[in-house]
Amino acid sequence: MVDTKIIANEEQNCQENKVRANSSGTTTSTPSSLSDYMTGEADDSSDSKGSIPFNLKSVEPLVSLSKAKSDEDLQIMVEKCKQMVLESAECSDERKWLVRRLIELRLRVQELRETSDQNLLETHVILGHHLVPQKYHITSSGPIYCDHCSGTIWMMLQSWFCVHWKCLNNICRVCVHVIASEAGGYTYTKDICPERGLSSQGYRCAECKIQITFKSAWVEPRLCDYSGLYYCQRCHWNTTMVIPARVIRNWDMEPRLVCRAAAQLLALLENRPFLLLEELNPKLFTLVPDLSLVKRMREEMQMMKRYLVICPEANTQGLPWKVGLRTHIIENPGNYSIKDLINLQSGALLEEIRVAYDIMHIHITERCELCKARGHLCEVCGNNEVIYPWDACAISCPQCLAVYHRACWSKRNHSCSRCARLEKRRALEEGEPSNIKNLSKNESPEHHTVKNSLE
Repeated sequence: MVDTKIIANEEQNCQENKVRANSSGTTTSTPSSLSDYMTGEADDSSDSKGSIPFNLKSVEPLVSLSKAKSDEDLQIMVEKCKQMVLESAECSDERKWLVRRLIELRLRVQELRETSDQNLLETHVILGHHLVPQKYHITSSGPIYCDHCSGTIWMMLQSWFCVHWKCLNNICRVCVHVIASEAGGYTYTKDICPERGLSSQGYRCAECKIQITFKSAWVEPRLCDYSGLYYCQRCHWNTTMVIPARVIRNWDMEPRLVCRAAAQLLALLENRPFLLLEELNPKLFTLVPDLSLVKRMREEMQMMKRYLVICPEANTQGLPWKVGLRTHIIENPGNYSIKDLINLQSGALLEEIRVAYDIMHIHITERCELCKARGHLCEVCGNNEVIYPWDACAISCPQCLAVYHRACWSKRNHSCSRCARLEKRRALEEGEPSNIKNLSKNESPEHHTVKNSLE
């Protein structure tokens, strides 16, 4: 199911990776892709080979990607496309096509805003790729190859997806930004290398459809460990990447051979917190002690964040955001990225969280008088020890968030005295009007109020 929230995330992701170089330790082989990514029947671009759904042929001119459109015209088309997305049926080909077209329109609007008249270069939109001609060769750490023919590129069209001018009309791989937007993250997280066999592909490459067979020495079938499909040398460069499904199921961080499209997708999502480990594999927290420790510290940091966001001194110091920690770790306690899990195994993530945890904890409990004043005293034992919700000896009431000692909470049979007072006060406020109506003639309202207070 695709919604407008994913579309907004897609636009942000495309901007962040606009100038990223496409050299991630590949061996001298050839391009890549997934068969799921090359379905031409749901293409979003007017320059692409995919056919438009029959029901949308009459409205396609309303949202066409004409390069002569101005910024105002594109904004109008964006609004029309958004309305058609909301009116289309869920999980239908029409909605998929409209979502892709909306992404293209928004990217075109962004390009018009960011590019001045002096340095404006014509952008080619093909299968979700925004191919921008480069006037000069952009240097990198190694040679750059065409993602279609695998030949060396001396003038690039795009830093993420690179092709020759002569290969523009032969592109058959959908942009990984579009794939990540439609899937909402990774495509395969439950099945490890879901191989179906070369015969299920008709003995053809999953991307370019060239005929491949194990009996041929010229066109070698290469298995992608991410998708479980077979590719030719042009679509599979023997790139090695960490597979999310292997990490989630077996805590296996060893890089495996993947096709070119899978390598681009995994590199794009490596730092993005798309993995909800508690839903995907809750047993992993019991098998990996460091992961369980990280989970507990992140939950405690969520409690500390409630103190810091309303503290003027913490706001001046930039806490809790400027503690050298990845933002999603503070924002949400349950989301992880592949990079987080790799760093956790090496010990880097745990050290990073401990440093941030100590900074936040010291500010609340030692340095800031305002945060210290927001501590709690246990109502059961009545001692003067200041406790906080994240302390090991403390526990919070799930209803009113009052904090008690764990031992005192057990003695009171898990009953909260503050909740009892609030319930009693609420009952008095609700019952007071009816009691006043039922007063006897000899009993004044003042007498009734005193009587209730004594009760």
